[in-house]
Amino acid sequence: MPNNGEANKNFGVYINLCCGVEIFIAEGRVFPDCPNHPRLTTIWKPIQKDKIHELPIRRPKADTTV
Repeated sequence: MPNNGEANKNFGVYINLCCGVEIFIAEGRVFPDCPNHPRLTTIWKPIQKDKIHELPIRRPKADTTV
């Protein structure tokens, strides 16, 4: 599991083990510090795709005015 300051090898969603903060991070980007514990070691665990909660997509309402 990567720590803060390390480059990400795979795009994905990660959760930190200290506070449960979730982030999306692109491949090649550096893992950040925990927002609640800056300057301390932060371990980021990848979240399995089946555990990611999908948000509903709102469809625009049809315009019924003529």
